[in-house]
Amino acid sequence: MGKVKDLYFDSEKWMVRYLVIDTMKWLPGRKVLLSPVSFDKVDPTNDQISVLASKQQIKDSPSMDEHQPVSRRKEMDLHTYYGWQPYWIGGGLWGPANIPMAYQPDELTNMNESVNNDEPSLRSVNELKGHVTGYTVKAADDDIGNVIDFVIDDNAWAIHYLIVDTGDWLPGKKIVIGPELIDSIDWDKKELTINLKSEEVEKESVEDDAILNLDEVTVENLRKRNILK
Repeated sequence: MGKVKDLYFDSEKWMVRYLVIDTMKWLPGRKVLLSPVSFDKVDPTNDQISVLASKQQIKDSPSMDEHQPVSRRKEMDLHTYYGWQPYWIGGGLWGPANIPMAYQPDELTNMNESVNNDEPSLRSVNELKGHVTGYTVKAADDDIGNVIDFVIDDNAWAIHYLIVDTGDWLPGKKIVIGPELIDSIDWDKKELTINLKSEEVEKESVEDDAILNLDEVTVENLRKRNILK
């Protein structure tokens, strides 16, 4: 059907809400958004995601302008069409639940009532990573590097960690930070600030292999130091 082009996440809860699919020659010029609600199986070994929707169903889905932000109205159109649980209704990470699920027909009224109440806080993973340099990460007293990647739980589709390249500050090192450490994000300046001092961050730097593999020993050590949950 296509390839994953980007991920749209909710910057308030740090949950991946949609995958942006590049359908290439199949549907040229279309921005196809699929919620994790529609995923049947995720196969990280073969870099494949199986979806419950048919190609015809995706082809007939509400159109999305590739160059415009996703409004709540557009989200509602998508969720109504596919029968997805609206994540913005309820107290859980995914509406009334903490994992993606389909909504019941009698919840449709509530979804319609919520359309004009708020707008989604969706941001692009590619935006944070940047085409050349990702968002600058600032400690309480100094810049410490740039965002280069993310670690995502493919069960709840939560962004658990941001991977930061420390560049010239700690050459050859990378660090991982959890979203809970982020105090603020300046989207215009492309900066995010964490609630640690640079000397505290330096103590938590680890080798590249440990970051990429996220072995249990490393993760446990980082958790003890409150860098990871």
